[in-house]
Amino acid sequence: MSEGMRAKRLRMVLDFDVTVEELTDESLREYYRRFRSYEEMAGDLETWANVTRQLRLQRALLEDEEALGRFLTQVVVDEVDSRLDSRLGEVFGVSGMLAEEEILGRVFSRLDEEDAEFYRELSEGEVLHENIEALSRSFRAKWTSATL
Repeated sequence: MSEGMRAKRLRMVLDFDVTVEELTDESLREYYRRFRSYEEMAGDLETWANVTRQLRLQRALLEDEEALGRFLTQVVVDEVDSRLDSRLGEVFGVSGMLAEEEILGRVFSRLDEEDAEFYRELSEGEVLHENIEALSRSFRAKWTSATL
């Protein structure tokens, strides 16, 4: 440090309330109803079966304390800075394109084999995010206060 400069260390505390809306068949229908392709999606049994896998994935995530903690960290970090290259996300280890794959990867083993394989294939194809949109949106963070 050069002469005439001072260093200060500051601590910032951010408080959030995070809520989780339980996914149900009805909440999934309500969520996807706003998409133009909803009728086609809901009418195709295989497509809708894949959509409803999010119900089981959410339950498995909520039962895995470690994965849930990391997922909530990602939700909160995203509320503060949603950039993929967020320095805050990097510090907490929840940044980048594959953050969800890394966090949820351990949760897949809690699912039955068919669901686990479905999500592993999505992860390998790097399209997990597009297929868990309702799950991701079921977690809501509200920034309530900050102190410095």
